[in-house]
Amino acid sequence: MDTGDDDDRAVLVMRDGRLAAVLTLLSDMHEGMAGQWFVEALFAPAPDTRRRVFADPNAFVAWLDGLTD
Repeated sequence: MDTGDDDDRAVLVMRDGRLAAVLTLLSDMHEGMAGQWFVEALFAPAPDTRRRVFADPNAFVAWLDGLTD
């Protein structure tokens, strides 16, 4: 991902063949949050728009699945 800094690793999260989110891996420049995944863009319905970070993409998917259950 072309972020202009060290946060250049990203994943696309797909649900039912549709793009649900873009996550980026936070680099060491984020100190306490380094190694966590940040939601750059969320295209699925969510109850709030707070910026969120997750331990890994699977944790994000579990959170997203909890919203739609």
